Amino acid sequence: MKTIRLAPVDLQSIRLDMPLPFGLVDRHGVLLAQKGFVFQNESTLNMLAERGRGFFVDFSDLRDPQLRSAQRDYVNQLMNRLESQSTLGELAKVHLRYPKSEYIDERLLDWPDIVEICNSMLRTRDSKFFNQRLESMIAILTHEVKANPDKTLLALFYLAEQKPHLYSSTHSILVCAICALTASTVLHWSDADVNLLMRCALTMNIGMVALQDALTLQKDATDLSQRVLINAHEAMSGHLLEMFGVDDKDWLNIVRSHHATIKDPLHCKHRSERLVGLLHRVDVFTAKLSSRVSRISLSSSQVMKSAYYDELGKIDVLGAAIVKAVGVYRPGSFVKLASGEIAVVIRRGKNTSAPTTVLILNKYGIPVASDNVRETSDRNFAITSVVPSNDIHVTLNLDKLLKI
Repeated sequence: MKTIRLAPVDLQSIRLDMPLPFGLVDRHGVLLAQKGFVFQNESTLNMLAERGRGFFVDFSDLRDPQLRSAQRDYVNQLMNRLESQSTLGELAKVHLRYPKSEYIDERLLDWPDIVEICNSMLRTRDSKFFNQRLESMIAILTHEVKANPDKTLLALFYLAEQKPHLYSSTHSILVCAICALTASTVLHWSDADVNLLMRCALTMNIGMVALQDALTLQKDATDLSQRVLINAHEAMSGHLLEMFGVDDKDWLNIVRSHHATIKDPLHCKHRSERLVGLLHRVDVFTAKLSSRVSRISLSSSQVMKSAYYDELGKIDVLGAAIVKAVGVYRPGSFVKLASGEIAVVIRRGKNTSAPTTVLILNKYGIPVASDNVRETSDRNFAITSVVPSNDIHVTLNLDKLLKI
């Protein structure tokens, strides 16, 4: 039984609106749905199952403890059938059942893995591969933004700092998540608008992925050839999307004009202009928070202020919505407390200026175990200032912070 690589899955055991505890492949081992993917309707579930002539689980890599547990269950079923002297036909009917929801690890998502998936999606020129990965990304991020918004922001802001060589991927996912969160929870836009906005965020820079990653690590100023590619990337992104079969005019128009400055976008007649207004602001907002070899990132307070007010010093409605969505002190930012301690923000509070934090340095600057929670609504631990990430020389344990 140790040679079993693929095991068929009982289709009826897969639950809608629940992240997959492990990936699904077709009968040849080709990935159909990534671990963490969320089936939101039966039509998508049945379509993928029909494409793969059923769903299978791949046991060739058993580093995942849930996958090891699933293999044991499947082997036990086969052994029980053998002991009862079942025929080969009856053995072939043994299918792996997915675990019930209460046994599924709530923290299924491997965020570094999601970044890698996005990177491969943005760099491919295979339309089938692109479309499959895009649908997986949209489903996963839609679920996580709704179910775990603070974990999502914390993980993505952290990885944006830790993986500068994958800037294009981390940036597009972060823009996607913030757009979805702002549009759905603050602006209350329709599900259709949110979905389209997420697709545009993930694909807007597909025409300059390699260059965007290279520029993050480049010390010198951009040369002429790089500036030409930068100026052409909106059109190139639109061209690639058409090559992948995208025929949604709004999607293509938004990607081709996502750097446009739209005045008073909430009162524009065209849907695409309204969505460009938010996408452009989130794009600039996250870019300012990201550091490069050639420059350090702006402080969170500077970025929040520049988003909240326009060039005339008036409140920018969409910028204010972004600040409200992510919080004045966003998850992943570092702050100094009234106690003299340094902490990292892990969760937004009901009051956008009073988040939940975890202590990382005591008042003497000595690192401490990252399980001391500080509620900044308590005046003894109120935030006194933002600390630039470049001033923090402590490696954080992302998994531990996400558990807290």
